[in-house]
Amino acid sequence: MSVFSKISKIFTADWTTLIKSTRQLKKDSGRSFFDLLLDQARMYKRGGYTWAEYALYEFDRIRDPKLRANFGSEYYDNKRLVLGSSTAESRTLFRDKSLFNEKFHQYLRRDYLDLCQCTERDFLDFAGKHRVFFAKVPTGHGGAGVSRIVSDDRTDLRQLYQELLAREQTVLEEEIILHPAMRAVSPTSLCSLRIGTVLQKDGSVEILYNRLRTAMHDPIVDNISRGGGYTAISDQGELMYPCVTFKPCRRYLAEHPVTGVKFVGFKIPMFDQVQDYVRELAQLVPDQAYVGWDITLNEQGPLLIEGNEIPSLYMYQAAQFYPDDIGPRANLEKVFGISLPAPEL
Repeated sequence: MSVFSKISKIFTADWTTLIKSTRQLKKDSGRSFFDLLLDQARMYKRGGYTWAEYALYEFDRIRDPKLRANFGSEYYDNKRLVLGSSTAESRTLFRDKSLFNEKFHQYLRRDYLDLCQCTERDFLDFAGKHRVFFAKVPTGHGGAGVSRIVSDDRTDLRQLYQELLAREQTVLEEEIILHPAMRAVSPTSLCSLRIGTVLQKDGSVEILYNRLRTAMHDPIVDNISRGGGYTAISDQGELMYPCVTFKPCRRYLAEHPVTGVKFVGFKIPMFDQVQDYVRELAQLVPDQAYVGWDITLNEQGPLLIEGNEIPSLYMYQAAQFYPDDIGPRANLEKVFGISLPAPEL
């Protein structure tokens, strides 16, 4: 990471959230605020770990450098994994929702419209058919640029069309009705399964991890960066741990704050179908061997929301998923068939 990049990170960092997070770490660990702040800066400089990773990997508690090094970092290790498992062209395909929807249209299993490729008349027909739909900025990420649009007979659809164009929300998608069984752990918004896959050289697909993502209160998205939580799913489709979230600070939730349903032991419906479905998806663009898929469920089965060309490692590595405090660096090296240089922490 260049000196310029490091300096720019200082000025663009989310300092409000970082301070709130560090205060919570102080409370949890008993360490001083400035000790934790300096330690986070040191881990970022030496290993490329973000403040969110520091919290999720429980580095406030895990202080042994050898144990810490078993957790891969976002800026050093994940960068190597992504660049070694994709091309510039494949990353562009996954980054742009309009290109992605065109490529994977048969797996979306819902209507969609690209305002950059259609007329106003096409929009009027789409909005007339779907009184509720989602509008997205094609290159938005982390839930940014997503709006739930609700119209009725009083809505001026021509004006709405111009407003969407002005906001660059040009990717429109029919609303998905969540599987009824999933509403107990996601009552406020659509929730998704984040599934990390790695296409192997022999054409087989390694499922690196299965995670449930759910909103705690957000009525539109379940993104962790917007305050959502996530937890691990067993091979049998059961939630294994409480949900963890890092915005505005690290918290572990044993049950959903709205419904009171306990996360541990909750069974994901049609999980075998989901696994088969994602293995099929993972083979469609061989140049993008490493993908974080966002999958949801309705009563008919799994639906593709999107594929992430840079899946954050923290979805895989939260410390609570590794009770012995030994992170999965060795497994990453095995699955990707590469060697990740051990950081000097």
